[in-house]
Amino acid sequence: MPADCPVGILPRDMSTASTKARVVVEPLELRVPVEAAVVAFGQRRLAAILESSRPGGAFGRYSVFAADPVAVIDVQGRPSPCPWESLADEMRSRGPSTGQPCDLALACGWIGFVAYEAGLGGERVEPHAHCDGLPRWGRFGLYDRAAVFDHARGQWLAVALEWPGRGAVGKRLADVRARLSEAARRDLDDPPVPFTTTPVPNMSLALYLRRVARAKDYIANGDVYEINLTQRITARTTAAPLELYRRLRRTSPAWYGAFLQDDEAAILSASPELFLELRDGRVITRPIKGTRARIGDSQIDAASRMDLERSEKDRAELVMIVDLLRNDLGRVCSYGSVRVAEASTIEAHAGVFHQVATIEGRLAAGKGWPDLLRAAFPGGSVTGAPKVRAMQIIRELEPTPRGVYCGAIGWIGLNGNATFNIAIRTMVQQADQVHMYAGGAIVADSDPQAEYDEIMAKLTGMTAALNCDAPAMRTETEAMMTPA
Repeated sequence: MPADCPVGILPRDMSTASTKARVVVEPLELRVPVEAAVVAFGQRRLAAILESSRPGGAFGRYSVFAADPVAVIDVQGRPSPCPWESLADEMRSRGPSTGQPCDLALACGWIGFVAYEAGLGGERVEPHAHCDGLPRWGRFGLYDRAAVFDHARGQWLAVALEWPGRGAVGKRLADVRARLSEAARRDLDDPPVPFTTTPVPNMSLALYLRRVARAKDYIANGDVYEINLTQRITARTTAAPLELYRRLRRTSPAWYGAFLQDDEAAILSASPELFLELRDGRVITRPIKGTRARIGDSQIDAASRMDLERSEKDRAELVMIVDLLRNDLGRVCSYGSVRVAEASTIEAHAGVFHQVATIEGRLAAGKGWPDLLRAAFPGGSVTGAPKVRAMQIIRELEPTPRGVYCGAIGWIGLNGNATFNIAIRTMVQQADQVHMYAGGAIVADSDPQAEYDEIMAKLTGMTAALNCDAPAMRTETEAMMTPA
């Protein structure tokens, strides 16, 4: 479907397109299990769920449930050197805006994803052919109503847009209440345990080790300091996408989970990583570098965590990416506002420990989310440093496209605020075929086998959801049959 003919669009010349709108928030006295809302909204047309299935602490406060968008933008054409302003223009032509401040993370607006390859247009990197059933570069739907769960207060909220020419806002609020009331009455059975074939990676172990060696050659020659090398792993499953997401949110609870579905394919994400949060001009990014497996044994896990804390290699990886992101933010933030709020902390996630940093800044006057994406996408934690050269090497070494993986999933509010994850721990399902993805950073002193083991550790939540074994080792002949 061409970019100028998305499904369910509002006419470009719609008289309300430039009209200010108002967000209405209605607290609800309803007791609805969050998973029941996942089912109720996940079964609707173009479901869009942004879920914090691991609430608590400073992150993961809100979960958002929406469906039936009033407009959709499919980004299918070749990425331009500056796709973000084009996307912003499309959004302005198809919906209203609101300067209204809102305490909620999502004040109605556009929900969707941007594929990793959308960031290649301005860098003269030729993307792979596309093959996963999703719009090639991204998709966003305009949702004028949503159910929001505030985990901090344990309260449901109905959120709707009061939008001239679109009918009474009360009807949209009533629709949200009705969906939640329906969810509260559901008898929620556990999702069925699927049968899944043994996953097959797109590289054999031998081929992967050679690609790591090639990456280290580039590092030794001074092309780059770090390269994020990833794999795609594919399986067949009997699980329906919504059933599989329900299992994933249990096996791999995350601060930035997501479920997006259309008639062709579904995105199922359990990302622990915040790419960008923009709230009233304040920007936060939280890159992850450094991973150790957790197995549930307190002594072994304590030793694993300590090993990550003491690892000079992992600390050096994080420092390089922090410097890269400081530079990215510095291109669009006010001079002197970019700072490292937290240089390093260890976080426990499902199946793994991660080392995380926090960088903050304040957008310069006249800058908005398109400028921020132009400066920072794709995230440095999934490319390497320097970013452009790392992306060129990634294109050479990885045999298949990344698609939504290592891109970003999130929302763009009508008031200019936005939040995006880094789409890691992410699956794409088309019919009975599921692609999983995982990767890790290669630096000068990387141990290739240890890097491969890290990839396997990152897959555990997804393979547990699929009820399957770890990926099968491919023969060299099979691996070489993968298109380059």
